[in-house]
Amino acid sequence: MVSMERKEFPLLYVHQHARGIVGWGAHRMAGQECQMYGIKHALLVTTGLKGTGIIEEVEGVLKKAGVTVTVFTGVTSNPKDQEVAAGTGAYLAAGCDGIVTVGGGSSHDAGKAIRIMVTNNGSDTKLRDFAAVLNPHYTTRIPTYKPVNIPHVAINTTTGTGADCTAFAIINDEELVYKLILVVPGVAPSVGISEPAFMRLQPPQLVAWTGMDAFCHAMEPFVGRLNLPVSHGTSLRAIKLLSENLRQGYANPKNDTAIENLIWAQFIASMSYNMGGGMGMVHGLAHMVSVIKGLHHGHANALMMLPVERFNAIACPERFKEIGEAMGLDVRYMNPVHATDKTLEEIERLRNDVGIPAVSLREYNFTEADIEHTVKWASNDLSMEANPRDMSHEHIRTIMRSCM
Repeated sequence: MVSMERKEFPLLYVHQHARGIVGWGAHRMAGQECQMYGIKHALLVTTGLKGTGIIEEVEGVLKKAGVTVTVFTGVTSNPKDQEVAAGTGAYLAAGCDGIVTVGGGSSHDAGKAIRIMVTNNGSDTKLRDFAAVLNPHYTTRIPTYKPVNIPHVAINTTTGTGADCTAFAIINDEELVYKLILVVPGVAPSVGISEPAFMRLQPPQLVAWTGMDAFCHAMEPFVGRLNLPVSHGTSLRAIKLLSENLRQGYANPKNDTAIENLIWAQFIASMSYNMGGGMGMVHGLAHMVSVIKGLHHGHANALMMLPVERFNAIACPERFKEIGEAMGLDVRYMNPVHATDKTLEEIERLRNDVGIPAVSLREYNFTEADIEHTVKWASNDLSMEANPRDMSHEHIRTIMRSCM
């Protein structure tokens, strides 16, 4: 039967966004926040941050507030399901009653996933049972989930994730070689804390990768087909801030003004997608590149951004024209198609300026078998739902081959 529904998406979902604390010395609020949420024994989840002194600093703040701390450093970039299971075991063995995460997206997402597992069957929980996919659509399963009510204080040390405030957790399923997008009620952290003093300790490469990740977080909801007005203004403001500050932050991570502006860019970009704008095929394909070859999530997004958006451009040239204006281009009197060309050129220039040139995926030993694995799994990735242009398996295959 032919559908008579006028709207492609009759129901739109605005997800929970965490409270935020931003500013110099913000990390000193972590102890007070733990007290407010009743955390007496925290599992501090981190990738380690060796040599920075950050973990020791945060531990001191928590202990001064009377919070017992068990440190779990078993998380790596692109957190894995086995790491989350180990963290869950550490949480239960220590008798913790809350989570504190310190780091970037990997630490925060691992902390969220640990909370999902503890809320359910502990270390026996299968995270793939909570994966948000398109078929069957994730919204049909959410009512069966137990809401997560374990408090979580997320302290951010990078300028691009947004994971300290969002209602999603991204975890590698090592057996399936697939990124699980976990969307469970209550999984957003209780509060996200952004500390500029920690972020200026980032190496330039990390500023670039996380900055381009934030750019995707702003761009994809703006051009996407979910078309939520709540995301439009935040997307354009984030793009403007990133265009004006990412080069400076990359060139000198101790440029305090640039770092402050990048913090706000990543914060409001996370609102764009988290509050209903969704993502798109850049994230859908980058998820697979990242999980197959271990690339940093932001790096993978930067590599996939232009091939995907050149494919998408004909679906929404007027939106790309607005992005160009936000980036400072004078495209007012150009038609949207020509303005889109200029916008994509400017995005490429920004990416190159921060040390991320276009590189063949063959340099990462990507193979034809990897492309077929990507086609199989990316087509059911939740990110694909909001992509502005319809895509088939053959479209995905063609885009991936163009990157080889």
